[in-house]
Amino acid sequence: MVPGKPKTLKRNNRKVILEYLRTSGETTVAAISADIGLSKTTVMKILDYYVKKEMVLPAGKGLSTDEGGKKPELFRFDGRYKYVLAIHIFPTEVFTAVTDLSISIIRSRAITNRENETAEVLVREISSLVTELISDTAIAVEDIIGIAVGAHGITNYDSGVVYTSPHFPSWGENVPLGEMFQKALSLDVPFYIDNQIRFQVFAEKTIGLGRDKKNIIVLEGGDGLVAGIMVKDEIKRGVHYLAGEIGHMILCPDDTEECSCGGRGCFEVLVSVSRVLSRAAEGIPGHPESVLASHAGTGSLNIETVFQAAEKGDAFARELLYEVLKWFTIGISNIILMYDPEIIIIQGAYARAGEWFIRSLREGVNTCSLKRIEKNVEIQYSTLGKERGILGAAAFVVSQYFSRRELYDM
Repeated sequence: MVPGKPKTLKRNNRKVILEYLRTSGETTVAAISADIGLSKTTVMKILDYYVKKEMVLPAGKGLSTDEGGKKPELFRFDGRYKYVLAIHIFPTEVFTAVTDLSISIIRSRAITNRENETAEVLVREISSLVTELISDTAIAVEDIIGIAVGAHGITNYDSGVVYTSPHFPSWGENVPLGEMFQKALSLDVPFYIDNQIRFQVFAEKTIGLGRDKKNIIVLEGGDGLVAGIMVKDEIKRGVHYLAGEIGHMILCPDDTEECSCGGRGCFEVLVSVSRVLSRAAEGIPGHPESVLASHAGTGSLNIETVFQAAEKGDAFARELLYEVLKWFTIGISNIILMYDPEIIIIQGAYARAGEWFIRSLREGVNTCSLKRIEKNVEIQYSTLGKERGILGAAAFVVSQYFSRRELYDM
């Protein structure tokens, strides 16, 4: 039983039961009563309320006990009670989806971004896509509880403004993305605009490797590098919404390659896929024995090829990735000292780098700093696919919806 004043106590009991149903599948009054510590009469009264609201559905009969007797009634949360619209703006495409309250994708659509597309045109095209999704799924507009948009760039979560986006220079600065979507869609629902990585770390917390963790770091790397940060179950954004912009940590001030931010020696440049491939192309003539040499001049050399060759022990491929591992080791060690997470989850291109790479990374991080202190930080590849941003965005909307007090007032 949840402690508190009588009115608060009732509200908390309803919230606990609804949360239990959302995460338990089909269950019985007896099971809820035993697990939560409420009387069966109280549980049944609350279930009746949510059944009438069609948030909870009867699910038939369960199995009898060993002693026999009447089969118990089963109940389950109805994930199709309401719906969410989720949008993930990738550098080269946009992924949109309708999900239910159980974070299951009902239908999704994608479009390719044209180079140098303006924010106005992109918002108009995305809004048209979303309108088609609503029509295709035949959901009622009043059953949509919110819309979440994951954007690339420094994004003000509170105002929905994207201050700057290196992947979309044609957008300019201070783009009121939230306002633009609200105007284009004309839907009277909450809009949530955030940097996509924050929805992706929420996905790991909700349905990924961080489900039993409170302090989580997600690193997404490719040609950019950004981190999603959760401390004590709370997404960290920072006063200026810069939290997680780790790609612009200066790790090597003497490096000659300029970053998109204008700096030199930025973390994301040092580990970028394009840098690895450029160095691979330059070095292949001196390594004819390498598997990578067979890709010279064919246009088939890509980061997957390098990963696969390194995994099989190719010396040149490993030489290329040793450089990347050095910078990842230093960068991740610094992140651990700043946030002391339980787990670091790697998403993006480097999530496919293979067992040799992650084993080497773990060894490097464990011996890089404070060697006498056992840090016990898990470093894992994400098990979520390309849809991680959509799922995290939808999960975030659902979490905001179920934090509403009026859902538990009877």
